[in-house]
Amino acid sequence: MQVKLRASFNQFLSHIVLMCVCLTSFLIWPDNHSIIFKLTYWAVLFIALFFFSKHLLQLKLWQYDFNLYEDGSGKLNKQEFILWRQPIVTVFACFMFIEFESAERNNKRQLFIVWSDMLSDEHYRQLCRLLVKFKAE
Repeated sequence: MQVKLRASFNQFLSHIVLMCVCLTSFLIWPDNHSIIFKLTYWAVLFIALFFFSKHLLQLKLWQYDFNLYEDGSGKLNKQEFILWRQPIVTVFACFMFIEFESAERNNKRQLFIVWSDMLSDEHYRQLCRLLVKFKAE
C-alpha cells in the first residue's frame, strides 16, 4: 500500500486540544507579587505559546510518502521501518510503533499516528486491514 500522507483536520485539532490543556495550567499558577516570579511566569508562557505556534505552522507543510507491506515492514520517506509492536487501530486513527532499520536515524523507535482523514476511506480501510493482520513477534 503506497500513499502520500498530508496534515489533516483531526491532526490539527489534536494539536489544538493539547495546546489548550497545557496552557490551562497557567490559570492555576499562584498569584505571587514577586517580580522574579512574574518574569518567570511570563517567560514560560511566552515560550509555550511560541512552541505551540511554531508546531501549528509547521503542520501546514507536513507530508510523508508512506508504504506498508503485508509482512509489517514499510517505508516512510524512503527510510525503511518495521512494526516492532502490535499497532492500535481505531475508527479515528491508527497508532503504529515503528522502528527504523537505518543507522542514520537518531530515534530508531517512534510512534507514528495516521489519522483517518489523512487518507481516502478505501485507503484507510486497507491500512486498518493490514495492521489488524500484523502480529508482533
